[in-house]
Amino acid sequence: MSRNDTHQTRNAILKVAEELFSEKGFNGTSINLIAKKAGVNKALIYYHFKDKDDIINSLFELIIREAEQYSTRAQPEGEMDIREKIEQEIAFLQSKQNILKVMMMESLKGEDQHNYFFQCAELVIKNEMEVNIPASEGPTSADNQRLMAHEFFTGFVPLISFVVFREKWSTYYHCDPQDLTRFFLDSFTNTHLSSKAESGPQVENRP
Repeated sequence: MSRNDTHQTRNAILKVAEELFSEKGFNGTSINLIAKKAGVNKALIYYHFKDKDDIINSLFELIIREAEQYSTRAQPEGEMDIREKIEQEIAFLQSKQNILKVMMMESLKGEDQHNYFFQCAELVIKNEMEVNIPASEGPTSADNQRLMAHEFFTGFVPLISFVVFREKWSTYYHCDPQDLTRFFLDSFTNTHLSSKAESGPQVENRP
């Protein structure tokens, strides 16, 4: 098997695992099921991954890298309307909704030594606020903690919840997804963005 074939096979396994984890949950997905849907044998999966934990950690590490790449390239030249910027973030997060569902579910189960959900939050917040809060350090001062709490609970979590529930909400309430996006942006602008403008939380300067 060539290096390119090996890379493609690994990515195919990750894609199938992501879909199954999103549909059935991590505990409800077996290696056998991943192998069956991916059309490969279990031995090939174990060639690429140590176990199921290794698969999900690989998926989480991938979205962290993609979020980091997004945060560095999402700043266009010139001024951008804040609503457009939020729409851009929603579009990016929407493309990752399956793994975000899994990440959110797993973050609520118990101790997460890697804190992937929080790492993803810090990268998105860093992009939105255009401040220097390295994901490896996290907030330490009272000002940074205040800023991160504000952005996480009134900004990031509502964004993720909207992305995760958008499709099911639209179906349940028979609402056009585009209309729902507009409704959410109106609400988000009048709550999170307005409160941020009024309170003006500041992050400490870092070298």
